Amino acid sequence: MAYTITTKDLRKAFGRVVAVDNLNLQIPKGAIFGLLGPNGAGKSTTFGILAGWLIPDSGHATVLDTPSHKLHRLGGRVAALPQDALFPPQIEVGAQLAHFARLMGMSGTDAQNAAQQALKRVSLQDIQHRRGSELSHGMNKRVGIAQTLLGNPEVIFLDEPTAGLDPNSAREIKDLISSLSPQATLVVSSHNLSEIQEVCTHGAIMDHGRVTISGTIEDLTRQTGEITVEIKKGHSLPLVELRRAFGEDNIHLLESSQELDLLRITFSSKQEISEVISSALGILLGARTPILGVRRGTSLESAFIELTRSSPT
Repeated sequence: MAYTITTKDLRKAFGRVVAVDNLNLQIPKGAIFGLLGPNGAGKSTTFGILAGWLIPDSGHATVLDTPSHKLHRLGGRVAALPQDALFPPQIEVGAQLAHFARLMGMSGTDAQNAAQQALKRVSLQDIQHRRGSELSHGMNKRVGIAQTLLGNPEVIFLDEPTAGLDPNSAREIKDLISSLSPQATLVVSSHNLSEIQEVCTHGAIMDHGRVTISGTIEDLTRQTGEITVEIKKGHSLPLVELRRAFGEDNIHLLESSQELDLLRITFSSKQEISEVISSALGILLGARTPILGVRRGTSLESAFIELTRSSPT
């Protein structure tokens, strides 16, 4: 398998705080790779090193066979969008994008065309004469993504690309991200686990500066399992018995609608799902709990909670 991005024994500390500790990653060519981790896991530091904004203390990271701190050598082959990137308030969007394209070596005409095409790809072709101060948060986010598309880069880094967007705008951005693979390799840093599971093909879960698990999204979600039991609303549950059987941290009560509540039970992938269902239903039926349905499945959120909870401190 060809890898576009690799790290080897990567380490970065800020004073006495070790943000990234012996980090090893391999990101396949054409993947949409989700970088996940709780606050303080080292996710932002790793993202910064890969994008070339930070220099590691030891170890190395390469992007397209180039050290990450020398990505300027690659020109327009690599693009990155920080989470809070803002455009100059008094400069027209189209002119700013064309300027970026000129910095990549394009001629004046080619730069103008590239700017217009990039805006079109994020459905903002009509705002090229607006100034940065006239952009809404959603527009500013989409213009930032348009900037990363100039010159059709081979690698794109996106930090929280849909943060703060309304559902329709977020949907458009997610569809756009999906359309960029496999022609480009994307690294997406996000706290939105359902979004990562929906969009990404691969990912890594970090905790305490290290990779807890890395692989395809299927690999990540295969580590844990879950069932969801639909229960008629307003009935008490045998929580003591359920927690004794499955562990207190594995029982989750969720409100769903006026008609039903949801009981979610998570468990290790080493357990047989048939045994989990039988045990859970036995406890519920023994307590005369009105069950409306049972669903099985695994979410990235469940895997994330389980893997970061069980990782060493």
